[in-house]
Amino acid sequence: MSHHYSHPIIHFCLLILLFSSSESIHTLAPKKAPSERLVPIGSTTALECEPYTSANATWYRDKHVIAVVEGHKNAILNGRVPRGGEERIPDIGFLVIYDVQKEDEGIYYCQRENDTKWGEVFQLKVAFVDEVSENKKIIVEPIVPILGRPLVLKCPVPNAYPPPKITWTVNSLPISHISSDYFSFPNGTLIISHFSYHHFGYFECNINNFAGHSSVNAFIDSRDLVATFESLKPTFINGCSAALRSSLFMFLLGCLVTSGAVLIYLICAVCLLKPGRPRRVLRPTFWSRTDPRLAPGFRKAVVPLPDCFVNARMLPPPAQNLPNA
Repeated sequence: MSHHYSHPIIHFCLLILLFSSSESIHTLAPKKAPSERLVPIGSTTALECEPYTSANATWYRDKHVIAVVEGHKNAILNGRVPRGGEERIPDIGFLVIYDVQKEDEGIYYCQRENDTKWGEVFQLKVAFVDEVSENKKIIVEPIVPILGRPLVLKCPVPNAYPPPKITWTVNSLPISHISSDYFSFPNGTLIISHFSYHHFGYFECNINNFAGHSSVNAFIDSRDLVATFESLKPTFINGCSAALRSSLFMFLLGCLVTSGAVLIYLICAVCLLKPGRPRRVLRPTFWSRTDPRLAPGFRKAVVPLPDCFVNARMLPPPAQNLPNA
């Protein structure tokens, strides 16, 4: 007999449990598309059951009852207090969330008691940047830098939302103000194409978004440097190739080649060209005139010469002794 009477008791207990659980878990939800609300971690946000009425409203998060707003009074989620002190928020029926944390993310919506209608639906997103743990350091590859070889530094990026921006500084200066040898990538990788002596110092990667900031640094010392003949060879080759590609170097090389060609031409003309004119009295006469064959096809100025440079054949014959008449 006890076996037959136990069935209604069990059913009654199940109904009580189902009724009690329906108070905390709501099986229905509004069909409206949620509007995203992004708030920084540790800040304060207030949700309003729109359109606003003075009636009581029940707030849900992911189908769980979290608070009841009574008329013109605000409801404080979990009884929290603001992190930075007292914050004055008007009492007009807000759901106030002080000191927002990651676990507060979810879909929030409300239902008014006077007409049982749903209000706005919010998808709460929390923006944050976690601190870099002490056991995570900047990864340097290779561990011992080699002169003239590439050096790769990888920043240990912590969890963050939205995706943070990663920037690098060397000795507290942005890499864009130092040298063109640095190449940074959005994933937090920094590459030095040709490591040299002026790349020593403090390297710091900074992780930022509008919600927070984190950083980690490393020091590269000259004592960790490996300088071998094989490591210096690519440095010399790269320096020579960079010099050869320089426009200033090519200009100076062109000037040198042109000057050398002109000098060789003049030396050959002076040494190999035989003058076809009669011998001059004084040696300076030969150097003061320009032979037309030095540069055929060009007009040259003819400079009048003083009498001391006149050709020997142009002088009058010496006076002979004539017999007295």
